[in-house]
Amino acid sequence: MSGAYLTHQQKVLRLYKKALRHLESRVVWRDQYRFEACLLRAQFDEHKNEKDMVKATKLLKAAEEEFWTNQHPQPYIFPDSPGGTSYERYDCYKVPEWCLNHWHPSEKAMYPDYFTKREKWKKLRAESWEREVQQLQEETPPDGPRTEALPPARRKGDLPPLWWEYVTRPRERPN
Repeated sequence: MSGAYLTHQQKVLRLYKKALRHLESRVVWRDQYRFEACLLRAQFDEHKNEKDMVKATKLLKAAEEEFWTNQHPQPYIFPDSPGGTSYERYDCYKVPEWCLNHWHPSEKAMYPDYFTKREKWKKLRAESWEREVQQLQEETPPDGPRTEALPPARRKGDLPPLWWEYVTRPRERPN
C-alpha cells in the first residue's frame, strides 16, 4: 500500500470483497451463493449514491460491525495468500541479485540480452545512487519515516530511490 490512509470508497470496496469471500466460505451451493451475493450487492447499492459523508461513515461502521458478527469462523484462504498452505513456498528459489556477479562468462553468454541490460542498470545505479540517498535524507522527517512507502522521483529523468531492488527482483515462481 502506498499511503497510510484509505479513502471511504476503498474501505467500502474492501469490505464488499471481504464479505463476498466470507459468503463464499459459508454457502456451499453455487446457485444459493449467487442469490446471497445478489442480496449483498443490493445492500451496498442501496446507499452507493450517499452524498452526506457523516451518514456514509456511520453506514460503513454499521456494515463493518455486521460483517464482524456474521463472518465465517474458518474462511477459505487461497494457497498463495498470507496464511495459505503454500505462501512463500518458493522463497528458497529466490536468489539474491549479487549472485549473478559470480557467474562464469560462459553462463552469462547464455543470456546476452539480460546481462547487457544488467550492465546498463549497474552503470545507471552507480550514477544515480548519490541523488537517491540525498533525496531520501532530505525527505525523511527527523523522527523517522511514517510509512514504508518510498518517495517517487521528483524531477523528470530522475529515478525513484532504491529503484534497483524493483528492477532486479527475483522471479516469483520457478518454471
